[in-house]
Amino acid sequence: MTNEMDVMRMDERQRESWLRANRLTLMVVGVVWLGMIGWELGHGSTPWFLIVMVPVFGLFRFATYLHYQRLR
Repeated sequence: MTNEMDVMRMDERQRESWLRANRLTLMVVGVVWLGMIGWELGHGSTPWFLIVMVPVFGLFRFATYLHYQRLR
């Protein structure tokens, strides 16, 4: 399967940097998301959308993982 790293013809060092940048981006998004939930809770409202979307995205990722495993 071709991915963006193959299309951009990255060498091993560039691939590692790309994956580290992706991981850091996901961590920052997670911290911001938790901050948004904390902000809403701190202001007396319940952030149902933000709270519900965390397991929804988790289930989506798991479902796509299973889907791609079956394609192999």
